[in-house]
Amino acid sequence: MKFIALDLSLSHLIMIYGDISNLYYQKCIPLSKDRAGILFTNLEKMISELKIDLDSIDMLFSTVGPGNFNGIRIALSLIKGLAISKNIKIAGLSSLELISRSFVNKNHQNICTIIKASPDFYYLEIFDNIYSSVEEAKLININEKIKFPFLDSEMIIVGNDAENIAKVIKYRGNSLNLTSSSPEGLFLLVKDKITKKNYIEANPNYLREVNAVKPSLWKRKPIVN
Repeated sequence: MKFIALDLSLSHLIMIYGDISNLYYQKCIPLSKDRAGILFTNLEKMISELKIDLDSIDMLFSTVGPGNFNGIRIALSLIKGLAISKNIKIAGLSSLELISRSFVNKNHQNICTIIKASPDFYYLEIFDNIYSSVEEAKLININEKIKFPFLDSEMIIVGNDAENIAKVIKYRGNSLNLTSSSPEGLFLLVKDKITKKNYIEANPNYLREVNAVKPSLWKRKPIVN
């Protein structure tokens, strides 16, 4: 089964092309404001360089969040457009689960993945040492008490502000800053989903509401604050 998988939910574009046994192409590119332009340019470049026939692609994957709203929407819109035009199956991937697979877990610890949402607020999900979710993804406030299902010595906090969070909550276990996922982590996650046929829908998972105002106020106030 050949696939293309994308992650545009954090600070880098992560893009891979492979099958269940091989990773043929991987790319990790820092993102600027033009997330759509970076994605389209690099996808076109990959297809051209490898002479990929999109009709030969069996499945397309994209992270669905939580994470950067614009990046998630852009990546999902792209795979949905290709799915319609080329009749390709699509599926979503959890950004938090992807982070849990994007580092070498030498000590086989349980994993708390955490992504910054806004000042004092973070997206969090906890996995055991074989990447099974122990607690569902949620939005937390680090100024409030956080209860973990594991001892500090049994778990590592991983994410784009992990070391700072560990200090704030006085966490005594290991922590590791990851500004983005990795191509290797994306490959491992996709392989796992294909092997287990454990797919999620390719729809955004924001975990918090967008702050919108009523239509009558649009002229005085932007729709999103």
